[in-house]
This record gives sequence, C-alpha cells and structure tokens, in this order.
Amino acid sequence: MNLKIAVARFARTLATLLQSGVPLLSAMEIVRNVVNNVFIGEIIAQAARDVEEGQPLAKPLAESGLFPPLVTEMIAVGEQSGSLEKMLNRIAVSYETEVQSDILVMTSLLEPLLILAMGLLVGFIVFSILLPIFEMNQLIK
Repeated sequence: MNLKIAVARFARTLATLLQSGVPLLSAMEIVRNVVNNVFIGEIIAQAARDVEEGQPLAKPLAESGLFPPLVTEMIAVGEQSGSLEKMLNRIAVSYETEVQSDILVMTSLLEPLLILAMGLLVGFIVFSILLPIFEMNQLIK
C-alpha cells in the first residue's frame, strides 16, 4: 500500500506542477522530495538524469521495476500524445481510489478484531472479580 500511496503522490504532484508550467526537470526534483520514499526518490532522481540526457520519462521508471507497468505505459502514452498531465492525473485518481478502498477493507477487518479484544478484556475483568467470590464461597462450605 505504501507503493500505491507513493505512486499517487508522484503522479498528482508531477501533474499539478506540469499543468502550472514548471519545467519537467524542476518538477521531478520537487516531486522527489514530496514522495517521502527514499527508494522511489532515487528512481525519480535517476529518471530526471535520464530525461536530461534525452530519454523519455517512462523508460527509466519502467526499468526500475518499482513502478507498476500500467503506470509506466500510461506515462509513455501521455508523452507520445502530448497529454502527460492528463495521464498523470488519471494515474493519481486511480491509485488514490485504490488506496481508499484498501484502507476501507483494512478498517472493516480491524473492527471485528477490536470487538474480540474488547470482549476478551471484559471477560478477563469479570473473571478476575468473580474468582475471589467463588473461592470465598468454597471456604464457607
């Protein structure tokens, strides 16, 4: 899930910067600091160096193996069609939706576990209160 969050941040920030007129290399330097993931930050830095040498953005991202193939293919299509910002926004929306659904699934799985833990805790407290009472009852007989 951390990868999905990082990819969504990467795509959303890069799309916003490019739409605002920031040059690609400057935008990638900014995105590198926004991602908050050292590995992805290094990949972005390497991709920026490769773009500076004339390669397309999708190629170094695909070669890294960390970015999902769908993301790199959409970036490549965006570069070829001249609508990189739109593709990055689509990637961001897609991954943000996936992250939200993953979080909902995890919280829905966490609720029964919390209820079970609370039940065990209450049961332990009741048992610890009733045990001395039963022992006193045994002593009286």
